[in-house]
Amino acid sequence: MAALSEQVRHDAASLYQFVCSIVDLCERRNPAAAYLSSSERFFDYLVELGRATKEYVRQFPGGRTQPAEYLDLRDEIALLRAGWQFLHAFVRPALESDTLHLPGARVLGLIRRFREIPRYSKTDFVIFHTDEFNYLTVRSSPLKKNADGMASLVNGPSFPEDLGLIGIPYSQSSSLFMNCLIPHEMGHYVFADAALGKKFRREIEQQLVNNLGNQFPLLERVGYTEILAKWAEELFCDVFAVRLIGFSYSLAFVELFDLSKALDENGQLSPHRSQSFPRFDEYPADLFRVKQQAAVLVKDRWWAELVKVDSHYVKLLQAAEQMTEADFEFPLANHADSAKILAAFFAVVPQVFSELDTITAGLTPGFDEWSKTKNNVETYLEHGVVPSSLLEKKGELKFVRPHLVGLLNSSYKFYVESLDQLLAHIKDAKASDIGTRSKWAGKVQTWTSKAIEDVSLLEGKGRI
Repeated sequence: MAALSEQVRHDAASLYQFVCSIVDLCERRNPAAAYLSSSERFFDYLVELGRATKEYVRQFPGGRTQPAEYLDLRDEIALLRAGWQFLHAFVRPALESDTLHLPGARVLGLIRRFREIPRYSKTDFVIFHTDEFNYLTVRSSPLKKNADGMASLVNGPSFPEDLGLIGIPYSQSSSLFMNCLIPHEMGHYVFADAALGKKFRREIEQQLVNNLGNQFPLLERVGYTEILAKWAEELFCDVFAVRLIGFSYSLAFVELFDLSKALDENGQLSPHRSQSFPRFDEYPADLFRVKQQAAVLVKDRWWAELVKVDSHYVKLLQAAEQMTEADFEFPLANHADSAKILAAFFAVVPQVFSELDTITAGLTPGFDEWSKTKNNVETYLEHGVVPSSLLEKKGELKFVRPHLVGLLNSSYKFYVESLDQLLAHIKDAKASDIGTRSKWAGKVQTWTSKAIEDVSLLEGKGRI
């Protein structure tokens, strides 16, 4: 067997080759492809960290001669390899997510809307594709801790400040409405940045003690604290998304999870639909989540107009809004304990809303932006016109550019309520034909997406 020094050199060379393979991909990315500036920033960071890592490894053994010193080098090699393996998972998805394969204008619009929150005026997001049919956020704390741990060892750059990573299903790049779910993932970034997890865990554990006493076994208390804390995080992200972009998030949520199946033939909640909270799951009950979204819509003045919309999606929102805490269960063997555990979660919900109000202080109201232009946007869509510049007929004729929030909500409302009005203007279009409806629903999304892009260009905000 080779001497220990040779073993370490071999392992170091293997690590060097691995890092080279990642850095080369980032440096030699397709020059014909265009990326969001956030992605370019991420690639440049990886290249710089890779160079520092290679330079550090190239110096091995660095004057070290003793067996214990070589074993220390082995530990460093293992640490660096693990760190780069973690980063490796995001490189290819990010490289494949150029602007031709991402809903670029929509993403930029959502990032700009996020930046309207004063405390996040400089935040950026890398958007990458995922094979899972789910939207996800890379947890910033472990990502930064892992990356900065390597950086401190090799004297490399720290992970970029104010940069988050969000994954979207690769099949949804062209979808306007499903990508209204992206703000939920932005909420996860905010939740971590504001360290809300610690606050909620502390409050939840205290509520469990209050409800169940100090005799509640420690391991069970810790376990339920974690479950309820995850529920609180998901709930925060839901209400954050509604605050950011209005009811378009809620309609996308209902559509993605087919929640309208909870309605019977009369538009009422079916008695056969279970309202139970899952026992061991990071997500609270779907209808409870919808109920809290409705609470934000009420508070932010959307509700009075939304309930006029003739759609089964809105019927579901109305039905959930009328539910009470007593309508929900948390099934456990001991019924008394299950009710008390659920009560601990309910007690924290007001704090979720309080944190939402604090964090989004200074955000321009979405409802006001929508109410100014909703009628014009829907009229344009009905006649197949891209609603980039809206003609106003009050006094002197002038054109108005709609805000992202106005475009998203007007377009989604038109899609769920008024698609037949568009089809009525199209020769031989059969409203009863599923393929026809799908085709023209796609057109509505395309026209709205084009409007978002046009407004961005007209305002000189084509790239961030």
